[in-house]
Amino acid sequence: MARLEKRRRISTAVSIPDDLLISEVLVRLPVKSLARFRSVCRSWRAGIADPAFVRRHRDLSRATARCAPSVLAIPREVDPDDEQATSGDISFHRLLPGGGGHATKAGEMIFEKAWPGGITRLIFPAHCDGLVAVATTTDHVFVCNPATREFVALPPGSHDARLDHCDLLVPPVAVGHDPWRNAYVVARCFYRRYGRMRFEEATGTYAQDYDIGHEVLTLAGGEPRRWEATQDPPHAVDGVHRPICTRRAFYWHGGVARPRLMRFSLQHRTFDVVPRPPTGYDTADDMASLMDGSKLCYVHALAAASFQVWLADDGAKLEWSLLCRIDLADPLLPNLSYAVTPLMMNHGAGHQMLLLAINGSKLCRYDVRNKVLDQVMDTQHELPRADTASFFWERYVVPYAESLVSPTACNYR
Repeated sequence: MARLEKRRRISTAVSIPDDLLISEVLVRLPVKSLARFRSVCRSWRAGIADPAFVRRHRDLSRATARCAPSVLAIPREVDPDDEQATSGDISFHRLLPGGGGHATKAGEMIFEKAWPGGITRLIFPAHCDGLVAVATTTDHVFVCNPATREFVALPPGSHDARLDHCDLLVPPVAVGHDPWRNAYVVARCFYRRYGRMRFEEATGTYAQDYDIGHEVLTLAGGEPRRWEATQDPPHAVDGVHRPICTRRAFYWHGGVARPRLMRFSLQHRTFDVVPRPPTGYDTADDMASLMDGSKLCYVHALAAASFQVWLADDGAKLEWSLLCRIDLADPLLPNLSYAVTPLMMNHGAGHQMLLLAINGSKLCRYDVRNKVLDQVMDTQHELPRADTASFFWERYVVPYAESLVSPTACNYR
């Protein structure tokens, strides 16, 4: 009787239709598992490659990231005396800092890529739906999906004249999904002419002679891939702050002659100037998109160890509200300065929790209601390197949600 019952259970399991297994079971598995299951049978291979499957898997990954955050770290040994120094490889490490009942897990290297041509050690990464755009100290940009192990070099963009005048500069890029064209795009600003900053006595402000442009490249948009010029930004952009990528737009920071926030509409491919939070400006300020790209988060440095966190909905008109104030002052080290990078927000045990990178290496979780800051991971120690070099800057940590989206093929539509 027991054997008969076991056979019935096995028979029932085997009789589950493939389409149900694919659409309800496989679609919830990590990319690493899907890579193995492709070889099980033709129907599974075809199902996993189906654009509807890729989209569904991406959407579920986005939802998972909201309650179980994941961070991608790219450790690079930087030579401060040579900004053009290159490395023949690049590695991507996934960190699970916990939250929502999930335990903190150490960093796991999910992809390492050798690149004989060399990649500058100084980089500036950006992330969207599993795709990571890597800007360098040159006009070259790379795009990678660490989960699928795809790594491509984009064609060189227009030359950025800033690179001829500025040391230790990595012109940042933006990467995001254009829902109106159902395409992933990379965007970059570049200077055709870049003059020195000067102080105008008459106006009491700084001025600069410059000519700026902006261009976008559609990933997997056919061959050959090429950069397309758009409307020029209305003002200069700075080379310090990363652009913010939401589901509607890219936001660029402007700093001449006064701080501004410029929005590039993905739908209309045009710029407008939008309100900043009602604060002053500090070079330590930083910004991020939160809640699956529906909110903007602006962190303003009030002092060396004191920060305000502002939020705004990513709508036609930005209306900022103060979320909280974070004080990091240490009585034993009163003169210590901090850099705070917002990464993501999730709800843990009914509380709003902010995941922050502090001074680049420490991942911390801030409970907004209880005003409690906990360190959840020190990436300096979680990411040991064979050459003992383990440090990297805060810009080398980005929020991450894995996907099957390819940087070279339109496998999602």
